[in-house]
Amino acid sequence: MRFLTISSLFPPDVIGGAEMCAYNQADWLRRKGHEVAVLTTAGTSEEELCGQVVDGIRIYRVHMPRPYPTIKFLQAPRWQKPVWHLQDHLDPHNRQVAARVLEMVRPDVVLVHLLPGIGYNALEEVGARDIPVVYFLHDLGLACVKMSMFRGGKTCAGQCMVCAATSYYKTSVLSRVRRLGFCSPSRANLDRVCELVPIGNRPRAAILNANAYPRPTGARSSSETVRLVYVGRLHATKGVDLLLASVGRAQKTIGGQHRFRITVVGNGPEEATLREKYGAAPWCTFTGFVSQAEVANIMVDSDLLCVPSIWFENSPGVVIQALGLGLPALASDVGGLPELVEVDRNGRLVPPGDVAAWQAALEEIVCDPARLGRWRAYALENTYRFDQDYLGNEILKFVHQVCGTSEVSHSAPGLTGA
Repeated sequence: MRFLTISSLFPPDVIGGAEMCAYNQADWLRRKGHEVAVLTTAGTSEEELCGQVVDGIRIYRVHMPRPYPTIKFLQAPRWQKPVWHLQDHLDPHNRQVAARVLEMVRPDVVLVHLLPGIGYNALEEVGARDIPVVYFLHDLGLACVKMSMFRGGKTCAGQCMVCAATSYYKTSVLSRVRRLGFCSPSRANLDRVCELVPIGNRPRAAILNANAYPRPTGARSSSETVRLVYVGRLHATKGVDLLLASVGRAQKTIGGQHRFRITVVGNGPEEATLREKYGAAPWCTFTGFVSQAEVANIMVDSDLLCVPSIWFENSPGVVIQALGLGLPALASDVGGLPELVEVDRNGRLVPPGDVAAWQAALEEIVCDPARLGRWRAYALENTYRFDQDYLGNEILKFVHQVCGTSEVSHSAPGLTGA
């Protein structure tokens, strides 16, 4: 088959997990003998590519006329964002770019991973050509401008007026695509989108992303110290401050009898604050940003991954990578995390944002290291759940299902399906 992947960010431009999922999927399809092209954005006009083959994938990297490129959206001033989003929804240039690439690629299927930066109205060109579309729900972007339904330190109870209006527009565009399906790596995220967005009876599936993670190059060492690890962005939504506060409290309570420490892997807007607050603590180490390969080495030599997120997580790749290496997880009971962490089998779930509950859970686990051994053994026995070939083939089955649908809906923004 001939695939066109639409992802406004694509390696080497990487901020989050969605673009890495797009790359892993594209690379897997290529290795399975399919033709794969990618439509993505360029930071500058000098970085544009028009069909050049990079590692076997044909890349169309386009510089879009925006106040700032997609890769810079985290650093962009707030006053520019309304203009950026207005262009992302309505600029006719979006359609022109999509039309040009579609004519050159002539795909059998379009796989949508990240539309912001390419433009939602680009899908009108796909619909006009009656090309099947599989829309991957890596977040809540169809329901929320910020893509997270998280504001002011808490999850939004519902859509604000701006999000409701943009969601109405997005679904009106999607309704022009005759053969359309939605795939999410977690059932929780899929259900949340369905609650907020009228996608009707379109085909939908919850399938983990078909990612491949680097294998560790180092061996696991034995240690009398329980080695905790956090891996991810140092951002308020991730609850890292809550986690470190819990570890600090546990050190005061049981640190004299039980040895444990934590390694914080990653960078982000909270890094300086967290380093100032906890950097001198003998039980805490900050690594800053490290490569995916080094993450694997750190994980294999750790005893427990901590995922203290306070927002609605979808299906964090860091948990999948950890469980695939036999590293148990202590995670917030939110979003798609309960679909990965099986209580008292490969880890434990804790209420998000509850420092006392996290402290109690950490103390209980540190005081019973044999439990970590049991969790590790179970995780190693169940790594097949994350096999890339298995997941890739499941996604392909869903693609074929979408290609066979025939329901048409042009009359309203609410989507209907077979």
